[in-house]
Amino acid sequence: MRSSKSDRSNAIKQRGQRLVSGFPASIDRILDDCSRSREQYESFEIVCRVLRPEGKAYLCRQSTAYRKAVLDLQRVILPAIRRICPVCPHGTCCRLQSSDLSIYIARSVGGFELVDFLLARHGKKLPAPDYAKNHENLCAFWDRGCRLPPASRSLLCLQYFCESLRRELDMNLVELRLEAVRAVVDGFSLAKLLK
Repeated sequence: MRSSKSDRSNAIKQRGQRLVSGFPASIDRILDDCSRSREQYESFEIVCRVLRPEGKAYLCRQSTAYRKAVLDLQRVILPAIRRICPVCPHGTCCRLQSSDLSIYIARSVGGFELVDFLLARHGKKLPAPDYAKNHENLCAFWDRGCRLPPASRSLLCLQYFCESLRRELDMNLVELRLEAVRAVVDGFSLAKLLK
């Protein structure tokens, strides 16, 4: 049985989530954003299925570069994440919205935009999003940690570091690794993909 919008709103409200200035003004807006992001995410999957052979070959090359850059970044950040995040007094950063975080992820599933989704998804079967998590104010890929493979994470999530992580990490090295990931995303051509 599907819960009503009112039931979902109350579930998030009961968890005491406050809205941040500049973010949506209501719980209903957050849930509407989640609904739109789900439709968008499902359309990303359709793009994967309709690519022509030339587009698939291009995506394969770019996806390999993306995953390599992401894994190079993950080698730098994962040790600190594994030490700090499980014992963080603030809980998970993978909430859709929170007053103590500077990101808002309800407008995307897993933080994905089309390009980083295609790059992360190509040749891989990603876990199915658990949209029920949205009603708990959590990312659809959260379950006591990110369920996405380390090489298949979104650029939005890869770029977010809380203050505790920033203090622990060599942010100059992190920024160099992030620039390599951004270069692949920024250099991606939808025209070549759809050729």
